[in-house]
Order: sequence, then structure tokens, then C-alpha cells
Amino acid sequence: MWPSVQEMPTTSYSNIPIRNWATKLFCMPLPRAFRTTAWRTGVSSSTAIAYPSFHSQNILVHRPNYTDGWNDKETSIRIIVHETSHMWFGDSVTFAWWNNFWLNEAFARYYEYFMSHQLYPAYQLDEQFVVRQLQMILTLDANNGTQPLSSPEADIRSPSEIASKFSSITYAKGSSIVRMWRNAMGTENFDLAIRNYLRQHHLGNTVPKDLFTHLKANWPKPLNADLDQFFYDFTEQVGYPIVEVSRVDSSSFTLRQRRYILDPNDGSDRHLTYTVPITYTTNVWRDFENLAPVTYFNKWDDTMLLPFSDPIEWIVLNLQQSNYYRVQYAPSLLRRIHEALIETNHSDIHVANRAAIIDDLFNLALIGLNNYAEVFEFMEYMSTETDYIPWYAAYVGMDKVAMRLTSDQLPNFKKYLIDITDGVYAKLGVRWASNDTVLDVYNRNKMVSWLCKYHHFKCEDEVRESFDKNSEIPSPDYRETYYCAASRGGRYLRIMEYYRNETDPTERELLWRAASCTRDFYRHYHDEILNESSSVSLKTVGLAQLYRQNPDLVTYIFIAVTTDIQQLADALQSWPKTATALSDMADYFTTRYQQQLFAEFINESFMLFGSSDEILRQALLKIEKNILWADQNLDQLVRYLATRNGAADLTLMSALLLVVTSLLNFWLT
Repeated sequence: MWPSVQEMPTTSYSNIPIRNWATKLFCMPLPRAFRTTAWRTGVSSSTAIAYPSFHSQNILVHRPNYTDGWNDKETSIRIIVHETSHMWFGDSVTFAWWNNFWLNEAFARYYEYFMSHQLYPAYQLDEQFVVRQLQMILTLDANNGTQPLSSPEADIRSPSEIASKFSSITYAKGSSIVRMWRNAMGTENFDLAIRNYLRQHHLGNTVPKDLFTHLKANWPKPLNADLDQFFYDFTEQVGYPIVEVSRVDSSSFTLRQRRYILDPNDGSDRHLTYTVPITYTTNVWRDFENLAPVTYFNKWDDTMLLPFSDPIEWIVLNLQQSNYYRVQYAPSLLRRIHEALIETNHSDIHVANRAAIIDDLFNLALIGLNNYAEVFEFMEYMSTETDYIPWYAAYVGMDKVAMRLTSDQLPNFKKYLIDITDGVYAKLGVRWASNDTVLDVYNRNKMVSWLCKYHHFKCEDEVRESFDKNSEIPSPDYRETYYCAASRGGRYLRIMEYYRNETDPTERELLWRAASCTRDFYRHYHDEILNESSSVSLKTVGLAQLYRQNPDLVTYIFIAVTTDIQQLADALQSWPKTATALSDMADYFTTRYQQQLFAEFINESFMLFGSSDEILRQALLKIEKNILWADQNLDQLVRYLATRNGAADLTLMSALLLVVTSLLNFWLT
């Protein structure tokens, strides 16, 4: 790949040996027509000669101290590998029609992570895949709006129908299914099957059965499953199962399956079942690396028995979340796993399985199969958890819950958050270090963002002290989080000074977002957001940052904004944009009082908005829905947080009372 001569000094990290590595893996060189790779913007991914596509030249060019962070480099690696993979999956071999578009994109996304992992293992992209692709798509592939990987050809004809296949299902689910096949049949068998598939169909068009023929030919024997049914279940069916695990006696377990559906009333077919690869390990025989299925759960069977010769304390299914399903453990089994996680090195339970258990618990609570109090109690083990992958899953899960807590409930959540991050905070702190791993950098970024957002005083104080004493500029990965925390902690004016003095457009946007974390919302709103010197897009982002980064202030921000709504409409140059901004703010409302404020505002001001007042009315309905959801789902969690913090709060109140009494006695004397 060749950038301009002027940009050559900044592109060394993008000169990765992808083509040679891929040629070795697939055992076939690129045809002569595909050997020239140009870098252009807006070129279709199905075009043979111009790669990568849809990506700006910034992917290749890493400007020192601006776009040369670990995340920037990771993005470059993944995109280059993804687009280069299309030389085999898309150019050398192409899907016959758009209904099987995943034959291109599932493999490109798969190699984007796993070939990149082979080239640059420091990023641990094999583990990141679990939380960033697999767990993400499991959430999306659970309602009536989902689609199968392979659609009937007659259903994909028009441009809009073709566009529908450019979805996360095609990319993330597709790559997750490819990963499941690779792990089930073994890497060597899988690689051989892919080489034979590419060789046989070079310069041709394929349908899924052409791929399946080679997978079946190289699948290890013996096999107690119908592979054709297995392939069908995860490519032509929608969705995926929950595998429920319960104990029969001390040495045997029963498995059941049901489809995971977010809303049983949305028309989804809840009777779908699947051919499920079963992998597991136990406290007696701990092996999280052998991902070959021990057996398959036949889709036509109601239950499945797992017998053992020895008594078993705990069992973990779906090793490394290798297969496309969730696991629900009976409460007694979950307690045993929790006890194991508390032990030294978490009893060697794999980092991906720790993340999987957390993600599954949150998503089972989302549909009422457990409650959030049980999830948060289970996560108490995380006070000794320092790995990024489980924390990524935890932050994703906690985000929805934290958004629905009232300002009165947030202090107990804050106390809980501080307690469970004790170990990772002690390890990473707020300052970057020369011996940080890539995932240390990512982990600190999320940790500081969460802790300072919810007012961990030590985090805020240490960021402020570091900011005041050190002139060193943090890396691009951490800069926005660090400056956001500093702005929230009283250094707003200095961040705004950085913003005004910066000339790089992208860096200016970063500094604006960071400055907008300030708790001095009135000043920022009136002096900056309503100021004509800022663009409409920056004003919209700045307003959103104020309440997203300070959720306890959302009521006051709403009152400040709606006291003179004409000012905001003038600043945003549009009543529809103003309505959309208020609708977004309303998503952070958690109380009946806030709901009443919003309703009163609509009644008083709806005529100003014209037809866009419908945006506000839909937002009001959303507030009602969110409050009802919290009432129905968070009551036990609220009580749990209050109870666990009760002893600590009582001690604190006693200490404060003693101080107040002493001061009062001194004053009276």
C-alpha cells in the first residue's frame, strides 16, 4: 500500500506483512490482477484493485501524538487485514448473490481479528473478539427485527433489500459462526477446508453448500451430530439458544435449551431450537483450551444428561464462549462458580469465560430469568479482577442499569463501583506507565471514565493532582478521558484554553468533548454552547456531554436549557434539532418529577416546535417506559445496594456525628 511521499514517515505501523502471511495461510498467491493495492476513499469493497475501501487515508497515516495511540494502530491493523482478506473472500471467490453476502464479510471480519492476532498478539484480539463482536451481536440477534445469515434469494432483490444484508448480523454474527466452526473442527482441519474451498472455486461464484462441502470433508470423526442441520440452524435460522444447566446429583447435570428473546410479545418464534456444540470443564479436570465439542445437544431432544465419574463442585460450559449461545446456571451452581472466582487466580477460569458469565447474567436479567441484585452480588468477586476483558463486559452491562438509577440511588451505586474496582484501581491508577500493556491502556481508560463520572473522590483528586503537576500530554488513547475527568474536577478553564489554542480539527473536537464534561454546566452552556463561534455539531455534542458525563445534574441542565428554549433553537438553527437534543436528554430521566417537568414543558412550548413536537411526545412516552422498566426490574437491586452499604454508611454517619458534636461543644465552650 502506498501513501503519498510526504506521509511516508508516519506510516511505518501500517506496513504490515499481511499479504505474505495470508498467501501462506491460504496456500495460493494472489492472481496478477489483484496484486496492486491502492488507497482510496469511497471505493466499493467488491472492487478488486482498490483496497481498503470506505476508509480515509488517516487509517494509514499516524500523526505523532495525535493519531498514533494503540487504538489508532489497532484500527489500522484490523481494517488493512479485513480489506486484504477480500482479495480471497470477494475477489478470488465471490458469493453468487447478495442473499449470501456473509460468504464475503463473515470471513473478512473473522480474519480481521484472528489473522491480526497472529501478526500482533499484544492486542489480544482473540479475546477482544468475544466482548466486542460476539457479545455485541448476541444482544442484537434476539428480537423480531433480526435476520438469518442466508436469506431466501427471492427476498433479496431490490436495492433496499440488498442494503439490509449490510448489517451487523452479516459481519459480527457471521464471523462468530465462522469462529465456532473453526474451534469445533480444530484449526488445522478448518484451515485445510478453507484452502480447498478457495482453490476449487477460484475466480468463481459460490453458495453456502460449496463451503459446507469442504467443512464436512475435514470435520473430525466420530461425530454425534447432523452437520447439515448444524449449519442450517445457525445460518438459515435466526437467533440462538440459552443452555440451562442444573444439577441432578453430585456427579451429573441436566441441560435444557430455549431460544433467547428480548421481548416474547414481539412476534419472534420462541419455539426455535438449535444443534448446540457442548464444551465444558470442571474443578476436577480444568482445561479451558480444548474447544472441540465433547458432544452436541440435538435440537430435537428436550434434555441432555452430562454424567461424571467423580463428584463435581463446579462446571463451566461454552469454553472461551467459543460457541454461539448463552448459558444459564442454576443458582446453586452459580454460587459455586462465584466461590471459585474468589479463589487465587480465579481458580484458573479463563478470562473469556469470566466475561461470558458476566455478560450472560446481565442479559438473563434483562429478560427476567434472574434479577439484577443477583448479578451485582456475583460481581463482588471483581474486587480482585484486573483483566480488561471481564471489565469490558461488566461496563457494558452496568451502563443500562446505571442510566436508570435515580440521583438518590446513585450514591449507593457509586460505593459499590468503588468497592469492586478496588483491585484494578490499585494496579492501574490514573497515571500511564511505560510498562503498560495495550489492554492496560484500554482498561485504565474505561476505569477512570467510570470512576470519575460517578465521583470516586480519590480518582478525581489524583487526576487533578496529576494534571496540575505534570505537563506531559497523555497518549491519544487516554487523552479525552483524562481531560474529561480534569474538566469535571475543576480544570475546565484550562481545557478550554487548550481547545482555543489547538489548530488540529480532530484534536479540537476531542478537547471540546472533554471540556464539556464540566460540572459548571451553566457557564459552558451560556458562554460556549450558545456562542455563535461554535458549530451546530459541536454545540449538540457539548450539550449531550454535560448530562451524559454528569447524570446527577440532568434535572438542573434541563431547567437551564428550557428556561429560554428559543436560545437553544437559535444556537442549533433548527427546531427539529432542538427537539432531538431534548429527546436525547430525556433518555436520562429517571423520576416522576422529571417526567412532570418534561410534560409541562411540552404543554407550554409545543407550538414553537411545529411538527417536530412529535419528537418530544415520543420522548415523553420513552420516559414513562424507562421509569416502568426500572420499577419492575431494579427494586431488588436498589435494596441490595442499600443493604450492602448500610454498615459502612452507619459507620460514616457515626463518625460525622462525632465530629459535629465535638465542633459544637468547642463552639459552645
